[in-house]
Amino acid sequence: MEISYTGLVVVCAILAVLVYLVVMRLQSGSKYSPKHYQTIPLLTEHEQDLFWRLKEAAGRDLIVAPQVVFGAFLKVKTMALVDKTKARHQVAHNRGDFIVCNKEFRVVAVIELDDATHDKSAQKALDRRRDQLLKTVGVKAIRYRKMPEVAKIRADLGL
Repeated sequence: MEISYTGLVVVCAILAVLVYLVVMRLQSGSKYSPKHYQTIPLLTEHEQDLFWRLKEAAGRDLIVAPQVVFGAFLKVKTMALVDKTKARHQVAHNRGDFIVCNKEFRVVAVIELDDATHDKSAQKALDRRRDQLLKTVGVKAIRYRKMPEVAKIRADLGL
């Protein structure tokens, strides 16, 4: 019986691919590892300070939620497919530093704590577009450059 060298190479290659696939399949359940991921605080220290001031200003009248994606409170209405896709992208890729809701969980304001990154003209244009979107749906956009006093926050929220 004669065994061809080419046939042996093909069989070995197939076995190597099968072994590789089995190993990859076994490892697929363990792709998450602490060496790849870690938790971080939801808010920076500066944002935490504003959060507690917002909570104090809101009292029992309003609810303050940090880091909320716009898609959680904005829905894209029916429109042309291309426009709808662009609109969904706009909603899905934006989040508010703080969302302020009434007791029925209707958003009444989005509060942003702007830093030096908001000085760039491109970022200013994005901020204007976001603020216009919020205004269109009846949500007040409030931006703070410096840490506001509780009285200022209350006034801005109309309390």
